[in-house]
Amino acid sequence: MAGKKTKWSSCNLLEPATEGSRLFQFSVSSNKVKLSGDLRVAEGDDPPAKAVGKDWSDLLSRKLNITTLPPEKVFLRVVELPECEPDELLPMVEFQIEELSPLPIAQTVWSAEVVPGSTSTEGNQTVLVMIAERVEVEGRLDELEAVNYLADRVEVPLLRELVPGEPREDGAHIQLVQGADSVLALVSWWFSSRLCDVNSFNLPDTAASRDALVEKINSVALAGEVAGWMPGEPTCHLVKRGDVAGDWNAALAKCFDSIREVEPMSEVDLATAAVEFASRTTAPGLMIEDYSLRNRQRYQDSLWMEGVKGAIAIMLMGLLGFFVYGSMLQSTLDDKISLVTVQTNLFTKALSLKAKVETLEKQKALKYAALQAWAKVSTGLPGELKFTELAFASGRSLDGNTSRELRISGAAEAGKVTLIDDYQEALTRMTRPMTRMESVNEKEKALLFSRVRAETIRQDTRKNQTIWSLVCEFNGE
Repeated sequence: MAGKKTKWSSCNLLEPATEGSRLFQFSVSSNKVKLSGDLRVAEGDDPPAKAVGKDWSDLLSRKLNITTLPPEKVFLRVVELPECEPDELLPMVEFQIEELSPLPIAQTVWSAEVVPGSTSTEGNQTVLVMIAERVEVEGRLDELEAVNYLADRVEVPLLRELVPGEPREDGAHIQLVQGADSVLALVSWWFSSRLCDVNSFNLPDTAASRDALVEKINSVALAGEVAGWMPGEPTCHLVKRGDVAGDWNAALAKCFDSIREVEPMSEVDLATAAVEFASRTTAPGLMIEDYSLRNRQRYQDSLWMEGVKGAIAIMLMGLLGFFVYGSMLQSTLDDKISLVTVQTNLFTKALSLKAKVETLEKQKALKYAALQAWAKVSTGLPGELKFTELAFASGRSLDGNTSRELRISGAAEAGKVTLIDDYQEALTRMTRPMTRMESVNEKEKALLFSRVRAETIRQDTRKNQTIWSLVCEFNGE
């Protein structure tokens, strides 16, 4: 069945050569086909994978891989059918294919194409039918699969010269193709700008084959005269490929009064013509559908594998990036930890120095308070009272503050208790010198002692003395 026309962007055509294969590369556009590469592939080597392989880019830029069959492997038939739509051509040919094929249909691969300019006044069109033995096509496709060339289409480039894209001059157009030990004769009969018949004769390269070719051509000419499409004395247009012997011309002179030798198309021109036809037609050609489906499935599987590989590569790159980023963060964290360690040591040293300074300040304050208290207590002591001990003490209270006490012990004559009380009262009113920063309202804070209590007042009858002891708590720390 005819397929949907595909817009191709590039095309490869691989055909056998004298030593190995020859790979033609073309760029395909809507206007023309342009040769972009001509590579020789040595026998036993694979075609360049980058040139013939397909990847994700083929989803947007389609690539067509074509392989070729030798013309002697193809049977040619010409039939006239009513004019129809392109999609209806192959179903119409299918009704007659059993009569046209020299082999059982199950053993063949066939295709058909409309010959350009072949529509008659009756509304019929000329159709060229190509039939190939299935085993030959399968063998060619399997051979290419072994070298990683997955073909999309099978063509016979020599048919593009035998049946070009426009009508030919009236007469018999004969191509003689020299083989290793045979000669292939392709004959197309054109009259009134229409292809009337086409024949293919593969003959051994012997003297007897010359007469056999003459006999076959005369038989076709006689059949044409009976059918009414053969005029009298047609002209022969002869094309030779390879080292064709000159006696073939002498044999053909027995059939034709006039023989005109025509320069054959070059291999590049044949390949270009084949690609031009393949890129614009909707016919499947001689490609086996099972191979097309299998190649398409392989391509889809390769895309999945490439996708999986890409996903794994992205994941690995992500993991690598995460590892690098984590290493950077770890390095930054180590630097921060080192900085914190240094700053902590500095802070600890600063706190230690601050504590030492506070301790020295407190020691200084204690010494100053002791001297200040000594001066105040000494100058305020009545003459009747005597010191026996003056002790300064400092300690840490439960609320964390520093408490300072002054213990004053002394003796007085018996009956002088009143003086002790007066002295205690005088101590509670003693003040320290105020600084400039303190206001008048802070006189209470300027008291030297916050509390003065009598710890011991007892009579020593033996010495006739009163032993006393006062504890003075300093105001503030």
